[in-house]
Amino acid sequence: MNNDLSSYFEDPEFKDILAKYEGMVESHTPTYFDAEELTDIAEYYAYLNEEQKAEKAIELALQLHPSNTDVLIFKSRSLAIKGKLKEAYQIADLIEDTSDREVKFLKADLLMEEKRIDDAELIFEELAETEEESLDVLLDIAMTYMDTNQKEYALKWLEKIRQKGINETNNQTFRDAWCDFCMTFGEPEKAIQAFQLSLDKHPYSTRHWNGLAKCYLAQSANIQAHEAVDFALAIDENNEEALEVKGFCYLQDENQIEAINIFKRILPTTKTKSRIYALIAKSYMELENTVELLNTCMEWLKQCPKLTDFEKSEIYSYIAMCYSHLEKPEEGMKYIDEAIRINPFYRGGILQKGMLHLQLKEKENAKKLFQKALSLSPDDEQIEVLYSIANCYFFLKEYEDTINCCENIIYNYPNEKLEALLINASCYYELNHPDKCLNYIAQALKINEHQFDESILKDKRFSAMFADLTKLTEILNNQK
Repeated sequence: MNNDLSSYFEDPEFKDILAKYEGMVESHTPTYFDAEELTDIAEYYAYLNEEQKAEKAIELALQLHPSNTDVLIFKSRSLAIKGKLKEAYQIADLIEDTSDREVKFLKADLLMEEKRIDDAELIFEELAETEEESLDVLLDIAMTYMDTNQKEYALKWLEKIRQKGINETNNQTFRDAWCDFCMTFGEPEKAIQAFQLSLDKHPYSTRHWNGLAKCYLAQSANIQAHEAVDFALAIDENNEEALEVKGFCYLQDENQIEAINIFKRILPTTKTKSRIYALIAKSYMELENTVELLNTCMEWLKQCPKLTDFEKSEIYSYIAMCYSHLEKPEEGMKYIDEAIRINPFYRGGILQKGMLHLQLKEKENAKKLFQKALSLSPDDEQIEVLYSIANCYFFLKEYEDTINCCENIIYNYPNEKLEALLINASCYYELNHPDKCLNYIAQALKINEHQFDESILKDKRFSAMFADLTKLTEILNNQK
């Protein structure tokens, strides 16, 4: 399999095989495929996050080629990803050629899934020795550790390559791996240097211009990000990755309208429609454009019939939120019930249903659901749920309940109380209690070094209060 999957899947030969396979599925006509073809098709569907299609392709491969090493490796890995390690090992044990390079990588992968890194290291050390520490094997080991977010071990194997005199200044393959490492572990400034070296040698590489743009985005260097991705688009105006990066540039500029226009350009041809619809929905959410968000979600459901359960429950929750904002809670309840039916432990859906009950003046039902959301949350996520509950109450002008919820946060989470203090201040502003409002603002100022940053001042929950700050102070002085 070609390392650059996206490039491989654009190959005309692969497209012909895929068309033949999809024709067989559609017509239910038995057709023969060799093991490599079916494994590649399964890889393609996995790349598109279409799990069911990938599973169907590999099951056909197992029927036709039950002892093929590549097929068994794919099946074992897919089981491990789903957390079914016992079954993954059972499939791996069926592989006859235990000396195969990819089989050893599979065994190391399974050990890493069990957090047995030292045992995986022994396999990699043996493999590296067998292949005389070739650049290929050392890079493959380093990339495996990058994929599993093991920075220390990834760096160790990259350093082994450096010891051979190979580094980002003299080898393109190493340079690409170094860029991946730096971006994976949050060091974009180092990746920028490597990308610039690559572009000096390959100035028409859209991949490297896109990579450079992503690095600048990670640094919030928006102007440079736009410039880099514009070079990629000048080379290929329809390059999907470049268009997506351009959309992210606009999002970071807080120019959601232009971002939406870019993402909509991608939709007709992309193989990952659901992901693009998610970006469009997020953009409309940030614009607080409820009608367009609702239309996008309905279109998303229609155009992407093979959504995962997680995706469906999230979309239904968005639709319910839209109906909530449109003051149609009964309609919203239909969708949130479906979201929770699909995923009974979907915390966001449970909170959304609680808010709909509040709109329907069913406060006790709402409180039970809020409590359920808290019970489903680990300790380190309780604060997040409490803030969500407080915002539900605040949005519906249930100020006394908002204050009670925020007091809970202030008392139990003193290091996380800034937002709660400001929400309470805003509640007392709405309740016409300027003294209590100013008292909470003063407490918040002590935490925030006597000034509020721009994100707080722009927050719509507090904007009316801050706009009237001078007036509040005058009222309080007059009362004295």
